[in-house]
Amino acid sequence: MSKLAPYSLARKLTVASVAISASTMILITGIVYLIIVSFGNMFLYNELNEKSEFIKKSFIEPIWTYDQYQINEVGNSLLGNDKYTYISALKIQSADNELLYEKKRDNLKDKDFSAIANLPYSKSRIIKIYKGNQQIGLISLAMTNFGYIEAFRHQFIIVLVTSLLLLFALMQFVRYYFHHTLTIPMNKILAQVKQIENENYDVCEITGLPQELESISHALTQAAIVIEKRNNDIKYYTNDLEELVKERTAELEGQMAKNLNTARLAAIGEMAADVAHEINNPLTVIDLHITKLKRQEPDRNLTQETMNSIDKIQIMIKRIVKIIKGLKSLSRDGESDPFVPFSVSSMIEDVKMLVEMKVNTHDIHFDIKISDPNIYAEGREVQISQVLVNLIGNAVDAVMTYPGEQWINVDIVGKNDIVEFKITDSGNGIPESIKEKVMRPFFTTKGLNKGTGLGLSISKSIIEEHGGDLIYNNVHQNTQFIFTLRQCKECKLTA
Repeated sequence: MSKLAPYSLARKLTVASVAISASTMILITGIVYLIIVSFGNMFLYNELNEKSEFIKKSFIEPIWTYDQYQINEVGNSLLGNDKYTYISALKIQSADNELLYEKKRDNLKDKDFSAIANLPYSKSRIIKIYKGNQQIGLISLAMTNFGYIEAFRHQFIIVLVTSLLLLFALMQFVRYYFHHTLTIPMNKILAQVKQIENENYDVCEITGLPQELESISHALTQAAIVIEKRNNDIKYYTNDLEELVKERTAELEGQMAKNLNTARLAAIGEMAADVAHEINNPLTVIDLHITKLKRQEPDRNLTQETMNSIDKIQIMIKRIVKIIKGLKSLSRDGESDPFVPFSVSSMIEDVKMLVEMKVNTHDIHFDIKISDPNIYAEGREVQISQVLVNLIGNAVDAVMTYPGEQWINVDIVGKNDIVEFKITDSGNGIPESIKEKVMRPFFTTKGLNKGTGLGLSISKSIIEEHGGDLIYNNVHQNTQFIFTLRQCKECKLTA
């Protein structure tokens, strides 16, 4: 018999089989033990009830007549040597608490009654003795089924040792069976695989194995034949292809770099056009119905609250239209809408409305501070809104992975001729290994189907088109992104 590997499949299966058998045996034994103990407790309780009734009847006359001899006789008879369940202590007192009789088992003479009553597998009871309506005595009774438990334990140990011996014998049998029916055939198949790995394709099919393993051996033989044929074909064509590959490689590398940006812009433009087409139609229908509803207001006597809701719906429709237009303009290559002054405070209110639900859903503290509510910036308001929404959305996704307090702060400050936007979250910053990659297109640290890797790269291109810059602040203790825009001071004075 060949020697078993330390972690061979046969050994693992043997251990698993024995572990399952042992666990089952322990579980069944434990359940049986609990049932026996429970049955013993029930039996002890019934015995205590029977003894209590017998004692009530047996001691009435002796206690009433103060017959000490009779009390001793009855008491001694109750403490007889029962093998399984017996009285461990008995104490009899008169109505005046005078001790009439007290006796304990020999092995319990140094313990008081309360200690005996609290011993394992023991129960106690206080019995009041009446003559008519008059209490004439008090009997303290303690019983135990320790003999029953002790006898059961002895039998239990014998059964357990026998079971372990049988389990050990079973383990040896299972080990032998798995070794001969699994390990030895598998080693033969592994030898075939080793031959193929060493590029020796003269593999002979092994017979006499179990049906499943014989099929594997046959498949390996066929695979070796196919691999040998393909290797010969590859060697034949390799020499001719090498020169062609060298000629095309330089051309392809340059063309691939050029086509990558073109393909991405085309994909974004196509997506934007499709989204705009699919969303604008239902938005137009919604706007028409809202306008119609407003015209009917005098006839329907709509409440002010309803009219406010209608106005909010129209505002949201216009906002969606703006975002769609911004997305379309972003996807155009080399084209841009004219820059116009816009109120930073007004834009921030719109951004807050867009991100507030996502922030509140995750219970993140969100704070926006503007140094001057009358700051005006120059550019495309919708695109700057998109940049802020994207940066805040990235911050939400990031802080959810950090324990402890979660917060996002947006600070906007007017400095000389620029407006500086700082988006800071409670994260611990970006790891050193990926700092240089975060602004690259299609790079993302988010999970599958959770990010495209375009957000930061598009945001950076938008800010650069506005004459500013989007950077990651690597000296801040938390995660912070900063971007700047040109400030429109004349607009601020006019406003």
